[in-house]
Amino acid sequence: MRETRNVAWDGRLEAIKGRDTGRYVTTAAAVAPACAACQGPLQANDPLSLSVDISESTAPDGTEYVTFRDYVCHRHCSSPSLTMHKAPWRPPALTPLAARLILIQRAGPGNPKTIIPTLAYTQVPVVSFRDPGGELTSALVSVLLSHGFQLALSPDYYSILEQATDVEGECSMTVTSDGLISLNVAAETIYSKQLYPMKPTDTGWLKEADRGSVLVIAGDNLVITERLLDLAPAAAMGTLVIGKVPVRS
Repeated sequence: MRETRNVAWDGRLEAIKGRDTGRYVTTAAAVAPACAACQGPLQANDPLSLSVDISESTAPDGTEYVTFRDYVCHRHCSSPSLTMHKAPWRPPALTPLAARLILIQRAGPGNPKTIIPTLAYTQVPVVSFRDPGGELTSALVSVLLSHGFQLALSPDYYSILEQATDVEGECSMTVTSDGLISLNVAAETIYSKQLYPMKPTDTGWLKEADRGSVLVIAGDNLVITERLLDLAPAAAMGTLVIGKVPVRS
């Protein structure tokens, strides 16, 4: 057993995660909403344990895919563990998570503000791939970077707004007249959501999106719930990517 801060974990994990193991352990603990065993709250200094289930499969082209599912518990509820198993190849079943928000960018004192419709997006569980002899690479982050997104090293919205540039080519946001929004990458829709133009919480976002582009903040390890959006874990893990995606009707 190894321990990072207040989190105990199975030492075999380091052979898989390498130098990112410490950050992976602390990030998993930081984003866990509750104890996976008793469902009770997790306090900042509680002795915790991390259990990781790793599924490995090989695609027809020889690429290895690794899916990580982690579970954080009070240490008195569960001991740290690591399980690994091979699975037949099939595209991973992913659950998209997203949040919509409006950011305001000011060019300077006395200058007009710019309203930026924004979509934060992630998928769970985290899926990585490895070419033969290569390192583990995030599947979602790799796809987005290859289509014009940029890595963001800071979770600060001001920094993100200053850094984000237009994503051209095969990425687009589709917004229909009846409020259906879709995020498309390389002719594949990776997220869609039905909004309602007459609903007050949707009207403003749709109006601003109709002006031409949406800032997409995406990657692994974003914490997205009904009440919370936290970009810090993704920035710390180097899995936060950003880009301004053109809107098409």
